[in-house]
Amino acid sequence: MRRASLRVLPVAALTVAASMFAHGQSAKPDEASMHWLQLGSEAMHRGNAAEAAEDFKHVVEGQPQLADGYFGMGLALLREGKLNDAESALEQAVKLNPDMRGAHMFLGIAQYQMNRPEEAAASLEAELSAQPDSVETLNWLGLVYLSAGHADKAAAAFDRAVALTPNDASLQYYRGKAHALVAKDAYQQLYKIDPDSWLVHRALGESLAESGQPDKAIGEFEEAVKKQPNNSDLYEELGESYQKVSRFDEAIKAYQQQVRLNPHSAIALYNLGKIQVERGDAAAGVALLRQAIDAHVDAAPAYFYLGTGLAALNKNEEAVTWLEKAMLSHPSQFIHESGEYELVRSYQKLGRKEDAQRAAEELKRLKAASSPGKAEQP
Repeated sequence: MRRASLRVLPVAALTVAASMFAHGQSAKPDEASMHWLQLGSEAMHRGNAAEAAEDFKHVVEGQPQLADGYFGMGLALLREGKLNDAESALEQAVKLNPDMRGAHMFLGIAQYQMNRPEEAAASLEAELSAQPDSVETLNWLGLVYLSAGHADKAAAAFDRAVALTPNDASLQYYRGKAHALVAKDAYQQLYKIDPDSWLVHRALGESLAESGQPDKAIGEFEEAVKKQPNNSDLYEELGESYQKVSRFDEAIKAYQQQVRLNPHSAIALYNLGKIQVERGDAAAGVALLRQAIDAHVDAAPAYFYLGTGLAALNKNEEAVTWLEKAMLSHPSQFIHESGEYELVRSYQKLGRKEDAQRAAEELKRLKAASSPGKAEQP
């Protein structure tokens, strides 16, 4: 894996003012050292790492027992890209003050940049022992483990970081990458154990389905079902793939088998009901959708198809009740538009002109919002 750049990923701006004082050091800076530490900190803030390194050098020469000087020098040298010298300075800082906040982390970063991931991981783990909620340290630890081929450990580090900072896009990306590598490795091991097992066929089917190849996925799911005929989940995946290629008769058979194995499968009942409503058998569809709702299926789609089926049976009062519930249940764009259309028709049949007009206006608004490039027709 390519080394991460200090200029690309966050590294606390490599400043020292907030972290280099009063963190358990065995020695205290004298007046002269305080002066040079302050100048070095200011130089780092200005982005002048070379000047900062010279300032911190004065601290080291004047008070060689002071960890702060080595820490500041290590950060400045790290910023300059002088990795060997940075590592030496940071190692000395850690030796003089093992509890100095950030010292182990920046030492780990230097070692990572020098392509020594095992040592880097050890340093970063040491930092986490003192600061278990350091998102930055967890971030670097995850990157280090990824580069070393330890995707499982990387995933664990990124999971912890994301739990602390869930809106960080970079962390989410690397977390996904780590988990993808873990999954890939698991599937490879699974294939080695038994290349013709039902689990291998299921994994292949899921991969093909996710990559937009439902026709090929069907073959793998069918093989899995042959080897594991009493697994209700397989029929659900098979039925979903059949639907994607419009093989609805086979989808119905798959969901029926799932219901036989699991009579309270809300997903199977919903899909059976939905297909029946779409194919014109509203009575059968409505009965199945009622069962699906009783089994707590996802709200908006089930409400919509139940309302649509009831409308087809001319039960408009009840149809309106379910369609209105669908509109209040955070529907998708398709369900929202289709639901408003069905409401217009049902309201009209019931003589509710104002409600029909309101639904028509909402449908018009939704269509305009979904096609922002189209000019409104006069």
